[in-house]
Amino acid sequence: MCPARERAARAASGEVHALERGDALMVKKYRRTVMAGSDDAASVRTIGALERAVERVLAVHARVARGEESACGTSSATAFADDRLRSVRQDLSMQGLFADDPDACARAGTLLERMVAYSVASERERRAGSGSRERCDFGESRLRDEQLGKTFGMLFSVYRELGADRVDPGRVGRAFSLFVCSATRGGTSPSELAGDLRRVGREALSTAEARFGLRCLHALLEGNHERVFKLVESKECSYELACCLERHFPVLRVEALRSMNAAMNATPMSLVELARVLRFDDARDAETYAKACGLSVDNDTRAVSFRTLPFTYPNVRHPDVAEKLCVPSSLVDAKRVAPTDERLKHDVCVGVASLTLKSFE
Repeated sequence: MCPARERAARAASGEVHALERGDALMVKKYRRTVMAGSDDAASVRTIGALERAVERVLAVHARVARGEESACGTSSATAFADDRLRSVRQDLSMQGLFADDPDACARAGTLLERMVAYSVASERERRAGSGSRERCDFGESRLRDEQLGKTFGMLFSVYRELGADRVDPGRVGRAFSLFVCSATRGGTSPSELAGDLRRVGREALSTAEARFGLRCLHALLEGNHERVFKLVESKECSYELACCLERHFPVLRVEALRSMNAAMNATPMSLVELARVLRFDDARDAETYAKACGLSVDNDTRAVSFRTLPFTYPNVRHPDVAEKLCVPSSLVDAKRVAPTDERLKHDVCVGVASLTLKSFE
């Protein structure tokens, strides 16, 4: 999983992560520049080695998340996993698997699907801070979104190379749903959406997974917060898709407050009721949003009054503001299944069985 030359150099310089110490099987680090004919290019790993690397990285990250590994904290484990998976994607692109080996291409697709699922879930858990309000690094968030977008791009390239007759359309539909509802998707213009639909194909778009993703996207474009919350609660919504949709909750809630301020009378609404409408778990979060939007909040009655003060849009792109408005939701927590090593093994078996060429089934 790590070339001998890199392993020796990192051991000599002390560049061994806490999760790699005491283990002879280190995982190859990401290097920004890999030139053809260089030692780095010659050490590109096989698809089997990449599968073992992904399995190890996700398993050790899951152990840290469960509190079974004390070598480092969750943030350090996430940074470790991000770097090693980025290296995996780099090796996949260097091998040109998409052109000359359909079986390896299908196995690469399974790896990329697992990397997408890890990325959207770990970003949500990183922002939630395991229940604490620790400060987010928004530069890191932008980098993670950029890398997720590249992983999506490579995954859809795999689907195109294999062709519709070789890939389970449900898996393509599931990936499409995550993509269109994620924060990595650049725009929402009709032409961009049409391009996304053409790349996926008619068969995948006809699946229940893709149709559900389009329903979610339609609700997001409408700014319909009630519908989005109901879609998250529905049994069709996976934990990973719920994580993608939760990234839009701050904007949806701000728009809901703007509409309420324009349409409702001046009769005060209790913060408890406002929290129920906006699906907060704590009335204090509703108060934070109301004050961020410039609304009048009575500290004695614990109520907010509409149409008494002008509505002001909070700058959700500002790190300090975004940090206050980033509130983990129990709607998403309810979808979460605790990660286990057994589940990781089961997931990769399901992935290989669903993605492999039909002639090998």
